[in-house]
Amino acid sequence: MEAQTLKQCEERIEKALLLEQSGQLNEALTVYREVEVVIEALNITPGDLLYAEKQRVVAYCLMRQVNVLRQLGQVKEASALSERELSAARASQDEITLARSLMSHGTTCIVNGEMEKGLKFIEKARPLFEKGASYDHKQGLGWYWILKADLVNAGIVAGRPSEVVDACGKALEVLEPIKNWPGVARAYAARAQAYESMGEHEKAAADRKAQSEYERMKKESKNEK
Repeated sequence: MEAQTLKQCEERIEKALLLEQSGQLNEALTVYREVEVVIEALNITPGDLLYAEKQRVVAYCLMRQVNVLRQLGQVKEASALSERELSAARASQDEITLARSLMSHGTTCIVNGEMEKGLKFIEKARPLFEKGASYDHKQGLGWYWILKADLVNAGIVAGRPSEVVDACGKALEVLEPIKNWPGVARAYAARAQAYESMGEHEKAAADRKAQSEYERMKKESKNEK
């Protein structure tokens, strides 16, 4: 019964993620919070067989909440939840969950003005993603490179446009083979921005065109589900 409830909770998070991705942030946040209440009400304690799985789903639920709160500018609340997310991820004993939460927590720290601390957390995620060859490992590594590019493009982290181009190239090498179209589109967008700042307008235009094509493929893929 409890295992089934955890599965249903994760499915609800996945559905709410579609709301989040379409810009319905408050609606998604409401679902995430409702799911968190359900999970925490389960009588699963340390030592139980399902404890690690419960913590994995808790970490995922909190990560989505943190992401929404960052977008809404509620940084203080995001920071508090991010600490809980990281704690749950460690208790999950799941490599991918921990790596994702390290990146999430690092991003929250940076948004909160803790630049050096945030970058350290983000860098801790990379070797965990590089350890495996699964879809989730590759997806995580690709998005690690996108995050690095986005931080430089936004002027949050010091870096040259050529470094953004290099990071996006690494993201594309990982994400295109696994058909992670949202990531591929994001990488092309970030690289186009870097090319523009370098005065490489033809390359930027080509990347914008590629971005549009993969955005279309992303929508088609979503509609098929």
